[in-house]
Amino acid sequence: MNKVNNEDQYSPARIADRMAIQDAMYRWCRAVDRLDYEGMRAAFHPDATDNHGIFSGSADGLVEWIRERHKGIPFSSHAVSNMLIEFAGPDLALVETYVRTLQRYPAEAAASLAQLSGGELGKGAFGVDLMTSSRYLDRFQRRNGEWRIWRRVLIQDWKQMIDVAQNAPKALSGWTVGRRDKDDPVYVARRELGLES
Repeated sequence: MNKVNNEDQYSPARIADRMAIQDAMYRWCRAVDRLDYEGMRAAFHPDATDNHGIFSGSADGLVEWIRERHKGIPFSSHAVSNMLIEFAGPDLALVETYVRTLQRYPAEAAASLAQLSGGELGKGAFGVDLMTSSRYLDRFQRRNGEWRIWRRVLIQDWKQMIDVAQNAPKALSGWTVGRRDKDDPVYVARRELGLES
């Protein structure tokens, strides 16, 4: 490690920076899973780029690609775990974050599945659950006091598809069920508490 990376990595200010970067990653995951397009854009600086493999381009282009690709996906869950943050300067950090995804692709979303499965569609008549283990390799920059993604590469480590069974569990009456829009219970609660307009 060079000298700039060894200095003050865990000072109170750097711990605050680490927490801000971590929260930005969590907000990104929620935004994707709830199809909050403004929230997705807010994770990136306006001139940011993203390389997701099948998509490579601007952050705005990424959001539009997700908008189209996720139209037929009724369930999506991004869960981040290991997060290594290395500061390369006062306002620049290299961040490697492990991300696990689980998404359901009904038969009508086969084209979206094919984009991430190398063309494989599964054999089940009731759709496919796709599980992935990947890593976000991000260059975060702080601008105007705010840490956001400037450059992202998705490193795709592992994928598995499972055909959805005919007797797959379904939500029962009375359950609080997640939604992929701003009427999801977390957004309702945020509005009730004045956290979101």
